[in-house]
Amino acid sequence: MRLYNPAVRPYVTAANSNSDRGAQRLDSWKAIAAYLKRDVRTVQRWERYERLPVHRKLHGKLSSIYAYASELDAWWGEGRSGPPSEPAPDPSPLRPLLAVLPLRNLSGNHEQDYFSEGLTEELISQLSRLNPQQLGVIARGSAMRYKDTAKDIHQIARELGVSYILDGSVRRNDDRVRIAVQLVGVRDQSHLWAESYDHSLRDILELQSEVARAVTEEIALTLSAREQERLRSARPIAPEAYESYLRGRFFWNQRSADGLQRATELFERAITIDAGYAPAHAGLADCYALLSTIAVGALKPALAMPKAEAAANRALELDPRLAEAHASLAYAQLFFDWDWNRAETSFRRAFEFNPGYATAHHWYAEYLTTLGRTSDSLEELRRAQELDPLSLAIPSALASNFYFERDYDRVIEHSRRTLEADPNFVLAYLNLGRAYGQKRMHRQAIAEFKKAHELSPDSVAIKMALGHAYGVAGKKAEATAILDRLRRLAKQRYVPAFHFAALYCGLGDVEQSFKWLAKARDERCDYFVFLDREPYADPLRKDPRFQALIPRPPGA
Repeated sequence: MRLYNPAVRPYVTAANSNSDRGAQRLDSWKAIAAYLKRDVRTVQRWERYERLPVHRKLHGKLSSIYAYASELDAWWGEGRSGPPSEPAPDPSPLRPLLAVLPLRNLSGNHEQDYFSEGLTEELISQLSRLNPQQLGVIARGSAMRYKDTAKDIHQIARELGVSYILDGSVRRNDDRVRIAVQLVGVRDQSHLWAESYDHSLRDILELQSEVARAVTEEIALTLSAREQERLRSARPIAPEAYESYLRGRFFWNQRSADGLQRATELFERAITIDAGYAPAHAGLADCYALLSTIAVGALKPALAMPKAEAAANRALELDPRLAEAHASLAYAQLFFDWDWNRAETSFRRAFEFNPGYATAHHWYAEYLTTLGRTSDSLEELRRAQELDPLSLAIPSALASNFYFERDYDRVIEHSRRTLEADPNFVLAYLNLGRAYGQKRMHRQAIAEFKKAHELSPDSVAIKMALGHAYGVAGKKAEATAILDRLRRLAKQRYVPAFHFAALYCGLGDVEQSFKWLAKARDERCDYFVFLDREPYADPLRKDPRFQALIPRPPGA
């Protein structure tokens, strides 16, 4: 079967090249998207990676964009190629992509949404492991943006650049699960295959494998003997364990401290009921790893990270081919053990078993950033974005790369673009604040950090960023007030020592900065792998004590 991929080149009508349209000036993303008959996110992605000719004029912290229709027409005619400093598009024909849309919950109870969302995520994970050289699968984050959407399949396919869509519903009645799914070919919107499955919840893993087998047969994928055996070897699982696992994934995806702690409890409950279910151990590893980061700061790394490694290793004992567990182990080896060699090996294993796992590519990009391999990191982010095109975290990681390269104008440009897609995305405000601060645009930096704080008032990391900005701006009273607030908070819960170091650095207190940096190193702060590239640390960089604190990869 010849597979068509609409992402290679969208359909453009002959009217795109007439002189009347060519003279137009288009003064918004919406106007540009309408002209190209695409959605806003798609044209923003084309500008980012494929040099769509969009002009941008900065006005302080604001910017305006515009494009000329004649230049857009010429872009189509000349082809497109990305600049070498960006994740460049692959010049070879793209493999077809499949999107699994969120399964609609027909149970009549919105409290069961976790179940339908969890099954969707599990199907995505199952399908993404199957011959990713022949078929890519859009990641959960992008797929879930279409939950309860009014958009039709053709519009969704255009936005995601996919060749196939798997659409369906799930109905749960006590211990019975009924899933109805259909596979749609995007080119002619043909219904390639449709089926309903009715199983006991105990056999839900077999049900998922049946769906995956049917999809691969219809798309004519060639599966290795190893993957064929994996699909045949689905085992029964205790319904209570699987339900706890799906609830855990639901809370894990919230990425908040409260959500991660709730997910930890649910994964541990799933393991208590069915200790042989490897994905529950991998989920537990992910929870402990993120709970100890300075971004979340809920648990001391020395307490959480050994548990993360133990859970990942246990998952791999149960299923050595589980890519998610290899990636979780790599994360802990990099950010806690500071062992670049073992982390590299674990990342490679994750890609061996599932090169379509977008999160692994995102984390590996961070690994490459710590080594100063910026172009390689950008390439990994390109791969991650192909699999998760609507992700906001991936463009923010791109902005962070530019921040470490001290290209602050590009940080601002990319972060503004992200906020055009989602005005409530906190990380984009943080990146903006950091960039403005390094450009000594202190008023603008403080304003961006305040917006982040309004959206996430409980985040100690945002409090630190705002306090640091006050300090370098000479607003010592405001900075000290935040420092005092964190001191009081530290009597009630864990607050990473790194935050105190950054606040004192902003206030110009070098001795206190080193005192708290030493404590942060003793805590095995995850951010230390980036510290040598962090512009915040410039006031301390020439002091011999600074270089002694930095963990370094072999040969560095």
